[in-house]
Amino acid sequence: MMYGSVWIPDWPVTAAELAEEVPAHTAAAVCAGRGVLATNSWARAAGIRVGMGRRAAHAACPEATLLSPDRERDASRFEPVLRALDRHIARITVMEPGTVIFAARGAIRSAGSPQLLAEAIVGEVADVAGCESYVGFGEGTLATLLAARTGTVLQPGASLPFIVNQPVKTLLMPFSTAQARSDVNQCLELLRKLGIVTVGEVRELGAPALSSRFGRIGLTLWQLASGNDAPLEVTGRSPAQFTCSRSFEPPLHTTDSAAFAAKELAGELGEEMTARNLGGGRLTISAALENGNQYERSWLIEGGGVRDVVDRVRWQLGSWIASDEEGSDIIRLELLMSDLQVSGQRPDTLWGGRTVGDEQASRSAARMQALLGEESVHLAEKMGGRTPREEFAERSWSEAPSRATAASLPWPGAVPHPAPTIVFPDPHHIDLVGYCGHSLIVTGDGMLACSDGCTGEIRPARMLEEHVSQPIIDFAGPWIIEQRWWDPRRSRRAYLQTVSESVAALIYREDEAWYVEGLYA
Repeated sequence: MMYGSVWIPDWPVTAAELAEEVPAHTAAAVCAGRGVLATNSWARAAGIRVGMGRRAAHAACPEATLLSPDRERDASRFEPVLRALDRHIARITVMEPGTVIFAARGAIRSAGSPQLLAEAIVGEVADVAGCESYVGFGEGTLATLLAARTGTVLQPGASLPFIVNQPVKTLLMPFSTAQARSDVNQCLELLRKLGIVTVGEVRELGAPALSSRFGRIGLTLWQLASGNDAPLEVTGRSPAQFTCSRSFEPPLHTTDSAAFAAKELAGELGEEMTARNLGGGRLTISAALENGNQYERSWLIEGGGVRDVVDRVRWQLGSWIASDEEGSDIIRLELLMSDLQVSGQRPDTLWGGRTVGDEQASRSAARMQALLGEESVHLAEKMGGRTPREEFAERSWSEAPSRATAASLPWPGAVPHPAPTIVFPDPHHIDLVGYCGHSLIVTGDGMLACSDGCTGEIRPARMLEEHVSQPIIDFAGPWIIEQRWWDPRRSRRAYLQTVSESVAALIYREDEAWYVEGLYA
């Protein structure tokens, strides 16, 4: 079967340039623990090579920018390229950011010839990403990927002779995941030690020998070396995020013009979400003003409708334009969607789901955030912990849930439930007095005792706070909590639940003092 492949050289560095993490036309390389993974042409001209260590790369070109790998950056910046390829190709499989493969027969028929299709793709990628690309055609997975490295069109029957003399390391090309490449590389290292140095020699070993020694990986290697379409575990995968942006000339100077531009851009983003079957995520709105000021705000979008996106962008832009002291105009707007959620990922509940009131409350909260700021609306989120202050935390309405698994874990030694309905941000200092008339303390073995050494039954009688005495009817505890033994600032707490005629309270003793942590309604 005829396949086509598009390859963009040095994509990790190109993605960093598109993300403005490195200046264009300067030497740059992406380095990991194993050394240099990718370079641009300026870095290669300065002597930096793939596989070179970080120190050697820095010595070869001290002014070069050395970046860390970022898979999310590579994937998100590759998305506009994929959208451009969609105009010419029906189905694309992403091997990794920078490399795609596709069934070419239909695309070639529409374009007229492989050469015309390649010219159209190269021009489209140059317009979208501003970088060069190579397009190759061949029969079989490995031959097609190799053909793309040189922009070659392999005629029918020419693919197998094209690959047999290639070095054995080229068999790594169809594998994109780190685990798969590691497993395959171990097999290839063993073959090299046995004197197998070309793809043709791997083919000559035969499928039975390779599969009996290496299992499924061995059979896949033989299929690749034979010029066949290998059943690789490579699928197209949506990036962790994608962006839509627009620059304005002349700049936008009124709320109405900004709202119109925001509607167009938000509609583009909403259509992209619909096409990807996305139901929501985190929307980050960024705006650059002519005076150099930059604003950014994040929103949590549930439902993913175009109207939701348009509303939030319009509200936010109106707020920024009104609050900017210099009254500058907007020159650039960018919408970034991250933390993506697939539609239908959250099934509708039989009862207790989102109601009309919930939707109205959500829109009201979003409106308040647009007017007052992202941190103006908060809600409580269960995090997990042994004390009430640890068990719950506040987060902004627009923030995505933390997905913390600690909330569902058991917490042995925790303060018994139910938790207080009111937890003070700053615990109130009190004094706990026993029936003997003296202040009470907690001994090392977790028992209540009189600070003045009184003997007999020790029970709390009164809770004093700022000269106000609250008689105690009953109590439970103490419960000792001592955690984080490795922290030099750790402390030991003894918790009690007390009941008076008017209120029930959760109190604790720490550092030779008593505090009220919360109240039970």
